[in-house]
Amino acid sequence: MGILAVLRRLSSACTVLFGPHGAVTAHARQRHCSRQQLYREADHVVADLEQSAAQARCAALEQELACCRQQLHDWQHRLAGAAAIPAERQAEFAALAQALGVSLTQAHDLLKVLVGADALSVPTLGRLTQAAARRAAAALAIVDEAARSRVTHLAADEIYCGRLPILSAVEPDSLTWLLARRLSGPVTGADWAQEWVRLPALHYLVSDAGSALRKGVALEQARRQRAGIPALRHGLDVFHVLHAGQRAVRRLWQGVARAIDRADDRQRRYDRLGRQGRRRNGQRYWLEKDWQRAEQAMDQAAAAERAWQQVRGALTWFTPEGRLQTRAEAAAVLAGALPQLAGPLWADTRGLLRRPEALAFLDEAWEGVLAAEPEPTARAALLDLEGLRRQPERSRGEGPAAAAARGVAMVAAVQLAKQDAAWPVRAERLRQVLRRAWRASSLVECINSVMRMQQTRHRRLTQGLLDLKRWYWNCRRFRRGQRKGKTPYELLGLRLPEGNWWELLQLPSEQLRQHLSAPPLAA
Repeated sequence: MGILAVLRRLSSACTVLFGPHGAVTAHARQRHCSRQQLYREADHVVADLEQSAAQARCAALEQELACCRQQLHDWQHRLAGAAAIPAERQAEFAALAQALGVSLTQAHDLLKVLVGADALSVPTLGRLTQAAARRAAAALAIVDEAARSRVTHLAADEIYCGRLPILSAVEPDSLTWLLARRLSGPVTGADWAQEWVRLPALHYLVSDAGSALRKGVALEQARRQRAGIPALRHGLDVFHVLHAGQRAVRRLWQGVARAIDRADDRQRRYDRLGRQGRRRNGQRYWLEKDWQRAEQAMDQAAAAERAWQQVRGALTWFTPEGRLQTRAEAAAVLAGALPQLAGPLWADTRGLLRRPEALAFLDEAWEGVLAAEPEPTARAALLDLEGLRRQPERSRGEGPAAAAARGVAMVAAVQLAKQDAAWPVRAERLRQVLRRAWRASSLVECINSVMRMQQTRHRRLTQGLLDLKRWYWNCRRFRRGQRKGKTPYELLGLRLPEGNWWELLQLPSEQLRQHLSAPPLAA
């Protein structure tokens, strides 16, 4: 069809479809043809246009379908590659699961979700985890050798796996887990003494009143005395003392409640007999006796609780007036309060409070304070400010005592500013000294809770599992708190190669030893 014929058809279609009334007749006269011919040409144009649009739509849909099929093929290929986790990564997954306290069966179930049928079997994962535990033991033997020489403060405790003990110790500042040794028999003082010998710089140890641990400390003290080495200061865990005393207070008041209930029950029976008009011969005597016993029990409990509050005050660093306590002051408070703590309920608490180790944290605090601030005037001012910081309630309110406390703080700050413009640095140093006078071994209890979680998911806690868990703990970075972004080993001052805990576990022993022994680079 020529161009003229196409143009004639298009003009006919425009006239028919879009022309005004009478346009078709006028256009037919102009072309010297019938109106029916114009209508036929317009129909042909409409049919041609509809066929082209349908073909274009079909072509576009076919192209889109081809793109979707190609995308689906690419995604399936990528998914198959992503699920192909090599055996080395599966071994890392299983070792991490064991270090976190997850059993191998649970780790295998989790791997099956990712890998499917390609997941290694439970026995294979077990063998890989055992190999990782052996490497962890070898790495710990090297790193512990460098870490022990840096430890001056330590918190120690025992945890039992069934009937077998596990010796546990942690460095409180860095939370480095230094000891996790599973024994094959009952723990003795010699077992603990063997560990103290490996810590030549150990100065202060805090623990509970376990008999084996105290015997181990006594053996270490004797060894140091024979060798002419400074003695090891042993502090008693204040938490156990407070726990035992609070339990005694609670039981005292429970006894008071029972005495009141007995007297009240007898009172109801006595009143009922009176209302019934029955004789109450002898009942009044026993009623008065019961109420006397209840009153005596209440008086004794109140006196014991007041004495216990004095004991709690003696087991803190600062007195209610804001002064750093000395051992003599705290011992005098305990001597005056202990006679009020009579009876079998207080036997454990009295036994713990009478030990000299109960106030060892005050000796540690004063020794550090005197070394950090030898000048008496500045030391007194800094301690006044620290006491107010730890007891902010003393400076609150509008009373004369609060006003006096605020005045003391102002005078101390002005006095320190005149002596040294950098006195806040000295105040922070003093605060760190007091912080290192540990009163409780709560941090080692945190480590024990980690092991207890492992115990609940395993039938037995082997030495290999302990080594793997301890290596992971010491190489992981803290995610929050004042230690955020650092590993325990870094906080202790050790320089390990770059890498996570698993990468460090793959290093040869000689390379790890050489890196630890290398001198630090100059800044």
